[in-house]
Amino acid sequence: MVDRVLEAIKLDDERYQAAASEDSARQRLARLTTRERQVMERVLAGKLNKVIADELNICMRTVEVHRAHLFEKMGVKSAVELAQVVTTAPGKPAA
Repeated sequence: MVDRVLEAIKLDDERYQAAASEDSARQRLARLTTRERQVMERVLAGKLNKVIADELNICMRTVEVHRAHLFEKMGVKSAVELAQVVTTAPGKPAA
């Protein structure tokens, strides 16, 4: 009986942590500018900064700045981490 109670508490805690993670990711996504979202979609698609710059008709340095702001706002250090955060957020953007 005690085992089932402990198991239920653990399951509830896991659900709470998942919901908190989703909410946090949603809040971070909401802080992005339109251009940062455009850059993010292309980063998640695995495109290089030069390709992103060409597609958005901006210079590569501007892409680097948007990418840095994007990573800072999302609290990540790599595109892989970004993908993990974005996949936890409901209504995630298509890559």
